[in-house]
This record gives sequence, structure tokens and C-alpha cells, in this order.
Amino acid sequence: MTFEIRPLGDALGAEIIGLDLSAPVDESTFAKVHQAHLDHLVLVFRDQRLDPQHQIDFSRRFGPLDHHPSDDAVLPDFPDVLVLSTKRENGKYIGLPDAGPMWHSDLAYRKQTALGTTLYALETPDSGGDTRFANMYKAYEALPKNLKDAVAGKRAVFLAGRNNANRSFKRTLNQTQRDATPATGHPVIRTHPETGRKSIFVSAQHTIAIEDMPEGESAELLAAIFAHAAQDEFVYTHKWRVGDLTFWDNRCVQHIADLSRIDDPTYIRHMHRTTIEGDAPF
Repeated sequence: MTFEIRPLGDALGAEIIGLDLSAPVDESTFAKVHQAHLDHLVLVFRDQRLDPQHQIDFSRRFGPLDHHPSDDAVLPDFPDVLVLSTKRENGKYIGLPDAGPMWHSDLAYRKQTALGTTLYALETPDSGGDTRFANMYKAYEALPKNLKDAVAGKRAVFLAGRNNANRSFKRTLNQTQRDATPATGHPVIRTHPETGRKSIFVSAQHTIAIEDMPEGESAELLAAIFAHAAQDEFVYTHKWRVGDLTFWDNRCVQHIADLSRIDDPTYIRHMHRTTIEGDAPF
């Protein structure tokens, strides 16, 4: 099986052209896809026609699948698939309409965080709904020395609902779901288990504080890191097309969704997501 890799920009990202993920991927091709994922961090497989099982099968090649705490937003008969959608049935959203409002990596609040995420576009709006991806390797490498020194060896506290106080969600975790996702600690700077490279892991959406640091000092330091990591030089903006399957590495990438049209009743964005289990950051 042959395919073409086209880099999407200087920061990160590549298109994969000519690979049909609805068909079984042989070992040689899979090895090339795996290496491309490590090299480019975000892969965009264009022009796919996938049913939920196709997406699950491809995702499982990289490891077991994890489940989002919003278990009431999964696809019927496919608990491995989370629905991200602004569509409604009987007046209720059929999935999560406004996920990812701040910079984050998926499931960073778990003890064992996510390896990667696939997101498949079934319906896309005529404008808005982009996803921005940021390269946390490059952000760490460009981090000013005073900030690097300040966070060296430090750990931070992560929580699923960290941003709930900052905005009103269309759909939120219930008490049972919140109880299942208690706060956990991870390194501020993590090491990628496959490449050995260091990257920024704290994020605006899920990080509460740096451990063993006064609250004001912690908040100021985190704000400086967040502002640094979101600079355009580290970012690729993905404008979705129907049939795109995007696969990103949560161990070294953060992302944020454009929700600027979320209250527009004509805005339709409908996608299926899988999340691949990773390991405990170190």
C-alpha cells in the first residue's frame, strides 16, 4: 500500500493522501503511518469513508481505547466512539456540542493519559469550527530560560472540570462522572515515551496549579506558560472537510476548538472521536 505525506506547515501536521482506512492496513504501511505520526504529530487522512467500526479498528492498531467520562454522549452500540455534535434529537444534543473550548490534551486529568485521538468529520459548517493544534515540543524548546528553570522537576494538578467556572457549557459532567475523574498529578514538562523528547504538558483547560508552590506564584507561572505555548509559531489550524480523519499525539500536542458559532442554530458540526489509551506521564 502506498500513500503520500504532505507537510501542512512549519509547526506540525501532515496530510496523508491515497490511503483508504476502510480497508485493512498491512504491517509495512502501518509502520510508515506510525512513524509519520511521531514525526508530524498531527496526521490528516483526507477523503475517508468510514463507518464507526473502521475508525475503531484503525485506532486499536495503536493500543486499547479509552472512554471519555461523558458516557451519555457515546454512539449507540459503539461505546468506544464519542459523538461531538451540535445536532439535536427531541430537543437534546446527541453528543458534546462545545468540547475543547480551551487549550488542552485529551484526558490529561487521568492517571494514565491518552496516547492519541482520532476525530472523523461527518458534517462540517460553511465557516467556523476549526481546530487549532500546537506543537508542545517546539513550545518547550523555545521556553525562556527563567520559565524552564522555574518548572524544572515540578508537578501540577490536573482536573477534568477545571474550566467549568470560566464558562457555561451546553452539556456538563454529572456528579457521578465528576466523582469518577478526581484531580491527579503529572509533570509540568513530560517526556515522550517513544521519542524521548520533552514537551509542555500543563494546559489552560485542565491544570489547576503547580504542586508545592504558593497559589499566586503558581497562577502567574502557569499563565506565562500558557501564553507562550499558544503562540502562532507553534500552531497549525485545521479547517475541516467532510471525510477528514485527523489523528493527533496527545503526548506532545495540545488543541483548541473554535466555538465562535456555537449559539448559531444553523451551525452544524458532527464528528466521531476515539481516544487511545496511553501511559502515566513522566
